[in-house]
Amino acid sequence: MSGKPVQPAEARTPSGDEARSLMQAAYGRRFSAQDVPRGGAYVIRHFDTPHFAYREMVLPAPLAFTKEPRDDLVVVRVVGGRARRTLGRQQGTFAAGDIFLGHVPDRPCHGFTVDLYASAITLPGALLTRAAALADPRGGRPLRFTGLTPVDRRHAAHWDRVRAYARSVCDLGTEAIPLIVSPLADLLAGAVLQVFPNTAAGHEPSLSDTRDATHSTAVRATAYIDEHAHTDIGLADIADAVQVTPRALQYAFRRHLGTTPMAYLRRVRLAHAHSALKAADPFAGATVTRIAAQWGFLHTSRFSAAYRAAYGQSPRDTLHG
Repeated sequence: MSGKPVQPAEARTPSGDEARSLMQAAYGRRFSAQDVPRGGAYVIRHFDTPHFAYREMVLPAPLAFTKEPRDDLVVVRVVGGRARRTLGRQQGTFAAGDIFLGHVPDRPCHGFTVDLYASAITLPGALLTRAAALADPRGGRPLRFTGLTPVDRRHAAHWDRVRAYARSVCDLGTEAIPLIVSPLADLLAGAVLQVFPNTAAGHEPSLSDTRDATHSTAVRATAYIDEHAHTDIGLADIADAVQVTPRALQYAFRRHLGTTPMAYLRRVRLAHAHSALKAADPFAGATVTRIAAQWGFLHTSRFSAAYRAAYGQSPRDTLHG
């Protein structure tokens, strides 16, 4: 990483070859990328520090990657578009609002993106090792991440707050002196251990939870969600329905589906809202706000962002189409 406290820069190109070179320099992955149609461009804004890197990426054309094992960790927050990522048996597809581990130390991975707009924070393995030593002073187990996504929505919101603070520090540019950047790197590493399931911070499931986190559990839970998405259900209700603990249910979804039960529920409800918008008559009083609320989306702007990411158009366009 850069020897300066913070070095903000931006690269913009319509060329798939140039975009591939920029992404390979940033992440050490092998990329394949297409040229962007006239008028579009890949955009990569990066803020490199001696302790971490913050990047914002607009990748308007399909892009595939393969990453060989390295000692860094990458946390991605999707703003728009889609990303798919596979690491061993762990895999997932992510859309607007999702947060996931794009890479963990010493593990190969591969995946692809479609019209992706995202931010990513890269942390070196040594920084995580120091944070893990504080979280687990006895050092009983090596640091290992056991899931791609945050433990729950509350932890995801915590990461978003820490990420936003990191972004504000990067906005200071070269004025962000090491007295700010170094503690911020420690804060980011500590937040990663809090937010994502791992062996150092006590997120490892119990033996019974591991035993119950089967593919069958995930299948039964998705069936229950599909049938009851129109009702007021939460994590505890779904876990009770399939007779496992909430922790076992979350672990089953992370292990076999690469997502969380509540994220799956939101996708199902979004699909129902999509069907309702297509079938509705705006001249009979149907509105986007009313249909969104019927399916549990009380914040219209968030609903619209998630809808556009999933269906490529605004809910209003669907309603009036």
